Amino acid sequence: MGVGLNRTLAGYALALTAAAFFGIGGIVAKLGFRAGFEPSQLAELRIIFSFLLLLGVLVLFRRGDLAVRRADLPLLALFGVVGIGGVQLSYYESIQRLPIGVALVIQYTAPLLLLVYAHLTGKRVDPRLWLAAVLTIAGCALVVGLYDEALRSVNAVGALLAVLAAVIFAVYFILAERALARHRPWTALLYGLGFALIAWALLRPVWLLPWDLVAANWPLVAGIAILTVTPFALTLTAVSLIPAARVGLASTFEPVVAAVVAFFILAEALAPLQLLGGAVVLAGIVIAQSLRVRAGGV
Repeated sequence: MGVGLNRTLAGYALALTAAAFFGIGGIVAKLGFRAGFEPSQLAELRIIFSFLLLLGVLVLFRRGDLAVRRADLPLLALFGVVGIGGVQLSYYESIQRLPIGVALVIQYTAPLLLLVYAHLTGKRVDPRLWLAAVLTIAGCALVVGLYDEALRSVNAVGALLAVLAAVIFAVYFILAERALARHRPWTALLYGLGFALIAWALLRPVWLLPWDLVAANWPLVAGIAILTVTPFALTLTAVSLIPAARVGLASTFEPVVAAVVAFFILAEALAPLQLLGGAVVLAGIVIAQSLRVRAGGV
């Protein structure tokens, strides 16, 4: 029992830390937009430099984890292209057409989709996990200010892209569970980033990227790479410890962190309803964390 509890607590701790890093990374990305990068350019650059950073670390310290079986490459390619590259592309395309808060709330319905998938595949889903999912989604809606009437005027294409981002986000977690059944988190991440890089390069060759802007803002780009590799690695490690649906629930902590960091760095005010939303998200995560992971369940 003690070992199982420790795994669960460690999984949630890693998932929450990853969400915090992703939230901070979102703020840094905003600084990148201010510096002149387009969202799609920044998405491709973060994949390139994240891959190179992780490759360098593994070559220096864990060279043995670079090898994978040829038979595993299709799964890793699917994980990278759809799970890593696809979710970024669909998300960035959606925020070009939608207020970012609306896109975030739609994307963070992914944990609910994971619970539905688990139920449909015969796994036991504790009723309290459904409650936790509803609370975290409702809390996200408050945190990003969805109560503001101006945010609720959306276009159909943007909404469909955001729904696609949510579906792909859920698929990312499902594929991650399968990849982690065979590989260490950093091995799966390296190959996932590598295949995502190839997919991005096919969409836009790397020589068309604004390398002069990269040179002028290299500390910012380096920071974005670090804030990409670190939370992805933490998330995958969390998925290796607790079910992906629970990691997905914990990931809804990201908008809360982003709102708080934006308050201190970007001077974006926090409304009382946003603070209430943050508390609701945390309540949902606490409910999920309090439930033991049982065999055959999520």
